[in-house]
Amino acid sequence: MTGSSVIGPADRRRVREAAATVVDDAAAFTGDLVRERSVQGAEATAQERVAEALTDLGLEIDRLEADDVPGIEDHPEFADTDDSYDGRPNLSARVDGAGEGRSLLFNGHVDVVPEGDADQWSFDPFGGAIVDGEIRGRGASDMKGGLAAMIYAVEALERAGVSLRGDLILQSVIEEEAGGYGGSLATALAGPEADAVVIPEPTDFDCWIANDGVSYFRVTVEGKGAHAANTDSGVNAVAKLIPIFEALTDLHEERTETVHDELFERDGENTVSLNVGTVDAGEWPSSVPDEAVLEGRISHAPAEERAEIRRLVEETVQAAAAGDQWLEAHPPTVEWFGWRGSSARVAPDEAIVETVQSVVSDGFDHEPRAIGFPGGIDTRFFVNDADTPALCFGPGAHNIHGTDEYLPVDELEQAIASLALIAMAWCGYDRDDEAADADRAARQEGQQ
Repeated sequence: MTGSSVIGPADRRRVREAAATVVDDAAAFTGDLVRERSVQGAEATAQERVAEALTDLGLEIDRLEADDVPGIEDHPEFADTDDSYDGRPNLSARVDGAGEGRSLLFNGHVDVVPEGDADQWSFDPFGGAIVDGEIRGRGASDMKGGLAAMIYAVEALERAGVSLRGDLILQSVIEEEAGGYGGSLATALAGPEADAVVIPEPTDFDCWIANDGVSYFRVTVEGKGAHAANTDSGVNAVAKLIPIFEALTDLHEERTETVHDELFERDGENTVSLNVGTVDAGEWPSSVPDEAVLEGRISHAPAEERAEIRRLVEETVQAAAAGDQWLEAHPPTVEWFGWRGSSARVAPDEAIVETVQSVVSDGFDHEPRAIGFPGGIDTRFFVNDADTPALCFGPGAHNIHGTDEYLPVDELEQAIASLALIAMAWCGYDRDDEAADADRAARQEGQQ
């Protein structure tokens, strides 16, 4: 047996051929997962399917519920939820290495966002059908395909006769779409430890090495109710909310012009954003609304502090209310609720980043970019709370969070092969003498 972390052409070919032999099963498994409507709070049955797949690989499974982690509720990113964690475990399984290799953790989330108006879909959002080389349905791309890829990467390694030197850990977590505090936050705080983390989110085979912080806020404006026939005797809360909405819109525009990070700004995208997502006011057309509420999301770059951003929003609301006699007497309130994700960043020359880029550029017709993602991703928990370098790398993003989500099967195959090769390059691996001879022959042929 020969140990190596430099992947020879014969070994690379064997792994890619093995990925081709398992992709049909991986696609079918992805379709099975899609058929489980695993929105927040309803991940249990999908996790059981994942557990079955891990058991079929001969792996022992550790189950961890968020409530099992002491003190997690005191973590600054933990948020209260109406959903119980009882019966909604995170799963971990370990492929033991032969020793003397670095460990690697593959992490994927099983939860999905709701499907929205199903009538707008051209196919069943939870059908999981494979049509014209596409796995179709909510979560196929984000990220049940990536989750399947990391599991079937282990199968591909076995079929290729590869034995990793370092441990490979597989995690399937809940609640990423809602903030990750019951999922990857719990696993990052509880372990297991690893030397690096790769999350196969739909990155279009680039490397997400940084993410914005995210905070949700709610602004409530008080009015004075009255009958619509006597409108002027009341104070319309909607009218009082409008200047605040406009000020927040101006804040978004100002920040897109003044806050810059080269990792995020590509293809016309901005580093940060502020979005007013909901507005709620009134209960009856014939009544002057006595309250108006808007909810929004603001992001902050890795170089910014969350406390600074919160203060900025609060000051913007206060400034918009200044000079209005009613609002000065009845100040609007700002409440921070729900998702409050931190930003995170690893260096472009971090070893795991260079490993992924090298493996993919050597084996596929693609040069992965090291870029930032303008939102929350679970890598932040490993970077910030487990002191572990982490990145996202996976297949394409095809209508994620929208209608008609899908994942091409050929991208699933590439993801399986890529993750298997990344594990080999990072953990080190052993190969039999026949494979070593084939690799030497391929090298010699390439030199002629």
